[in-house]
Amino acid sequence: MKKWLSIISLIIVFLCVFFLYTLKPENVNEHRMVNKERITFWAYSPGLLKIADQFEKENPDVRVVKKLLKNSTILLEELYAAQSAGNSPDIAEIPSWYGIAPLIESDAILPMDEYLTTEFQVEMPKSIAKRFLLDDVLWAIPLNYEIPILYANDAILSHDQVSLEKINSFSKLLEMGEKLEHPNVKWAINADNLYPWYIENLNEGSEKTVASLIDEYEEILFHMNHMALTQFVNGEGAVLLSSSGKMQLIEKLIGSRFKWSMRLFPVAPENIIPNGNGIVILKNEKVRSDYTRQFLRYIQEEDQLKTLAMEQSLIPANMRLIKNEKFHNFYRHFPGYQKMLIESLKAEGQFLRKDNEAEWKMILHANENKE
Repeated sequence: MKKWLSIISLIIVFLCVFFLYTLKPENVNEHRMVNKERITFWAYSPGLLKIADQFEKENPDVRVVKKLLKNSTILLEELYAAQSAGNSPDIAEIPSWYGIAPLIESDAILPMDEYLTTEFQVEMPKSIAKRFLLDDVLWAIPLNYEIPILYANDAILSHDQVSLEKINSFSKLLEMGEKLEHPNVKWAINADNLYPWYIENLNEGSEKTVASLIDEYEEILFHMNHMALTQFVNGEGAVLLSSSGKMQLIEKLIGSRFKWSMRLFPVAPENIIPNGNGIVILKNEKVRSDYTRQFLRYIQEEDQLKTLAMEQSLIPANMRLIKNEKFHNFYRHFPGYQKMLIESLKAEGQFLRKDNEAEWKMILHANENKE
């Protein structure tokens, strides 16, 4: 009898140990992870992945599988490849200048109107919304945007008695560049790799095509350099044509080396064409509409838009937030930029066109030929 009791006891102990082993924390966690709803999300803005992490914490039933790409160009290349392979993410960040038209034409993305919150729709600046509108359909939710800015090395300009404030037209900018005679300056005006966007801003409101504008006014093809920002912060240039999104980076890199200033690119505020980022939903079998909507609503909240904008020196796609005093105070040491924020609301913008990518590459090619 004692022998049987011992055997039964051993069996019970074994079963208890086995049962407890199956309930190890890591196994429980693995089980929970497997049963979570998944959203795959690709982005090139690190701030968006931080928002996705916070969304996961607040929504334990959802797992956001994130992929960070180095820049928008690489993201578009991988997105097109994934689409061809039938392995697209559920949601992806998208640049406003070009790249979205091929996705629309291939029926790869969903219209976004029904994913907008009522509040976001009311406060969304129309100028950046236009960059994702085609045939009266909104194909991406705009999150933020930037505007073109002139950054000036004040020490260099003052040597030739030039003030950035007096450069109130593009012709005066070119005139300044021709006359500048500072002995230590390698170049007077330089532009970074968003150069085609700056040229497009000159053409807004004109019936001429960019191609004819370049042929007629060849001088607009001033130097574009991928090292332009680095050279500027090293004190080798007078004026840098760049974007508002580079403001905090430029401040950090210059430090106290020299005094610098900035002003809006010399075009009428209403003629500004914003450049920004948005979110698209890819058509695939994995899309979970309820969780996708929940995630997109979360991104559209003012707190998320404000955090994202301040982190990257971008302008949030929310008019009320742009006018908000607390948001302005974040840039209190940039009073000129505070004014530019309001000026950006006057922009009419430009509708998305299917030939945007071809035009972008044409401008780059024209500049390379001149060089």
